[in-house]
Amino acid sequence: MVPNPTVDQVWRRWEARFMGAGMDYNVLLRFKAQIHDWEDWCKVWSSEAADREAFGDEAMSRGHMLTAAEAWSAAALMYHFGGMYYICDMDQFHQAHKKKLAAYAKASSLLQPAAERIEVPFEGTRLAGYLRRPVDTVRPPVVIIYNGFEGVKEESERRTGELLSRGLATLTWDGPGRGESWEHLAMTGNYGPATKALIDYLETRSDVDASRIGVTGPNRGAFLAAKSAAYDNRIKALAATSAGYDRRGTDWEDPYQVAFDLHIFHLDRIEDLRERVNQLDLSMEGDAEKITCPVLVIAGGRDEKSHFSGSQRFFDEVRGRKEWVVFPDGERNGNNVPFKVRPRTADFLADSLINPKTG
Repeated sequence: MVPNPTVDQVWRRWEARFMGAGMDYNVLLRFKAQIHDWEDWCKVWSSEAADREAFGDEAMSRGHMLTAAEAWSAAALMYHFGGMYYICDMDQFHQAHKKKLAAYAKASSLLQPAAERIEVPFEGTRLAGYLRRPVDTVRPPVVIIYNGFEGVKEESERRTGELLSRGLATLTWDGPGRGESWEHLAMTGNYGPATKALIDYLETRSDVDASRIGVTGPNRGAFLAAKSAAYDNRIKALAATSAGYDRRGTDWEDPYQVAFDLHIFHLDRIEDLRERVNQLDLSMEGDAEKITCPVLVIAGGRDEKSHFSGSQRFFDEVRGRKEWVVFPDGERNGNNVPFKVRPRTADFLADSLINPKTG
C-alpha cells in the first residue's frame, strides 16, 4: 500500500497532455469540478467515456458511421486517461483498459482513413498495433509512433492526423510494458528487437514502402524511438521530442511513481527496481553514435535542466544529417505547444521520407 497521488499533482503533470491528445476542454473543466479525490478519478473518466460511447452507438443506429467512429475513438481516449495510472485499484485499471480496447476496435474500420489492426509475433506473444494509410497514396512510407511509459496506441489520433495529411502511413502500437503487451512483456529501454519485428512484418506488405521507415515519439517515446534507430538501420528518419539521454533511475521521493515503475517492469521488490532502472538499456550511451539516418531533435525551453542537456548530448553524438530545434515556451514533450511541435515533426519526416535531401 502506498499513498495515492493528489488530484492536483496529476492535473499539473498531465493536463497539457490531455488537451494535446484531443480532450475537449469543456469536459476537463467538468472533471476538475467533480474530482476532488484520487479514488474518484477512474470512475469519473470512465463514466464520461461510457456516455461518449453511447453517443456513438446512437449515431451508428442512425447510419452516421463517421460520427460513431469519432465518438468511440474519443471514448477510448477517456478510458485510457482514466485508467493509465490507476494502479491503486487493479480491477478498475483492467476494466478501463478492456473498455478502451473495445471502444477503439469499434471505431477503427470506420475512421477516415481506416485503422487496420495488426498483430505481429514477438517473443512468444503478439505485438498489437494499428496501421493507417493515407487515402489515394500508393505504397507510402511508414512512420512508427512510440509512446511514453504510460502511453498506448489508442492515444495517438492527433499525431497520426498530422502525418497522414502529409502522405505518410502510420503505425501505432503497444510495445513491451504498455497496453496490450503489458501482461506478457515487461518494460525495457531497448525497443530495438520489437521494432525489428514490426519492420519485418511491414516488409511483407505490398501496400506500404518498408524501405522508407521513420520513427517518432515524445519524451520516453522519443528515447525508445532513438534506441530503435540505433538498433535497426532500416530506419531512415528519426524525429525525437524531449528524448533526453539517460533514463536510469526514477523519482524515489514519489512512492506512487515507484509503485507504477514496479508495475511496468513486472517487479515486486524495490531492491529489484533499483537494480533494474540502473541498467544500460535506459541510457543512450554507446547507442546515439550508431544513428546515421536524418535526425530532428526538438527540445523545450522549459525542460528540466538535466533533461534539456541530455537532449543536447544526444543530438551532439548522433551522426549524419541532423537538426536541433528549441521552442523556448515548450514544456517537456511539447504538449503545451503541439501546434508547433507536431507540424514541425511531420514536416521533417515527410521531407526525409518522401522528398529526401541529397548531399
